[in-house]
Amino acid sequence: MSYICSVCGDEHEGFPALAFKRPDYWLGLSPFKTILGKADNDSCRTSDGHFFVRGVLEIPVLNGPEPKLDFGLWSTLSKANFRRYRKTFHDADQSKLGSMFGWVSNEINAFPGSTNQKCYVYPRDGRLRPLLEIEPSDHPLSLAYQNGITFELAQSIVHEALNVEAIH
Repeated sequence: MSYICSVCGDEHEGFPALAFKRPDYWLGLSPFKTILGKADNDSCRTSDGHFFVRGVLEIPVLNGPEPKLDFGLWSTLSKANFRRYRKTFHDADQSKLGSMFGWVSNEINAFPGSTNQKCYVYPRDGRLRPLLEIEPSDHPLSLAYQNGITFELAQSIVHEALNVEAIH
């Protein structure tokens, strides 16, 4: 599958990763509070003691040419885990940290109520963003993660999120 990006006008192959720039909590802070915190493309900490990392959530796509749809989501981490994660970010073997508990920190329109779903953050080697795993539940995001989604639903999600036109 390829598509024409409505932002850059270029043709791209496969599904794009649907990335959130910051955690929703950060976006709700006053400008003064964001100045007191610190955020970049991979991590975020607020002045009132919230800690986040951006990871990749891979949703399996069942019946199409693309095997998965990736979301660049933010997850909370405890202060201790955030410090461990940041301290080892440049290590070649960051996966040695193992899984860390978190809460999904972005609302995905296709899966209402996705914010605050329980997840696990799995650091990866080579400075790759960590993988996110959604804890099993009856929530639509968890069901999509566990069971996959149709290619048609994945196309619809991409189209809505990025306003792109699919090329067949």
